[in-house]
Amino acid sequence: MGKAYKSIFNDADKSVRRSTTDGATLPHLITISHTDAVDSKTKVSCRRSTMRVDLTHVDTGGVNPSPLPVSCYVVLVKGKGVYAPSTTAIQLAINSLVQLLAQTAADASALALRDPFGVNEEQ
Repeated sequence: MGKAYKSIFNDADKSVRRSTTDGATLPHLITISHTDAVDSKTKVSCRRSTMRVDLTHVDTGGVNPSPLPVSCYVVLVKGKGVYAPSTTAIQLAINSLVQLLAQTAADASALALRDPFGVNEEQ
């Protein structure tokens, strides 16, 4: 993928990184934020972490930057206190999502849903 990012904002609850490899007219941004919340169904205190990727791209004519980037989110919700998951459980959940989307020769069990879900909009 060959991307390099530079931090442009960072505080205790949010950070923003901008690609340094895509030029000023096609910025790629990564935003990461963390907030405390209460799960509406279980009423358990939780921490919600969001990673958002915004990729600016050119229009279908291949010339002008699109006014609307392609955006993807990963939202991780985990309990706090006695309900906090282990590091292994968090890693397993994230790795499972990666496995659902991507396929490599080393992982024959991966579902490779990136194109069926994102491009073809299949169910």
